[in-house]
Amino acid sequence: MQPLLFDLLELLRYELEKYYELLKILYAERSLLVERKVRELEELIKEEEVAIQKIQRIEITRDGLLAELSTELEIGDQPLNATTLTELADEPLKSEYKHLFARIERIKREFEFINDTNKQLLQSEQEYVSFLVDEVIKIDEPGDTYQDDGHVRIPQGKGMFDHRI
Repeated sequence: MQPLLFDLLELLRYELEKYYELLKILYAERSLLVERKVRELEELIKEEEVAIQKIQRIEITRDGLLAELSTELEIGDQPLNATTLTELADEPLKSEYKHLFARIERIKREFEFINDTNKQLLQSEQEYVSFLVDEVIKIDEPGDTYQDDGHVRIPQGKGMFDHRI
């Protein structure tokens, strides 16, 4: 059982590295969102997709190791969570599992933060673009500034171009 726990620990470390790489991409996306560099953002999204696919393949391997460990322990469908894995491991693996799961918890919180931030930035950008589109659409509405005789016409439209500032 300990060799399986060791293999699982190594795989979890590798998976954590991939999550750090994904996190790095998300921070770069945030910078591009702030700077409104859409073309560069497209490239990062492609990188993000590749990183996610790598993580998914690792998770398939991890699920296989967990199933093998579960069979060896004869625990059936009972989940093997962080606490259970830590308790099953002998020292020094037990300490390494504790340290690893603490790192996983930290990166989880960091993902929640950056995903929340990026979501807010995307919503803000969407609202801005929507506002501009609405203003452009209103250009065709009546509301010219001057009448044919040269006098100022009272704005009838609602667009920002229909009002004097």
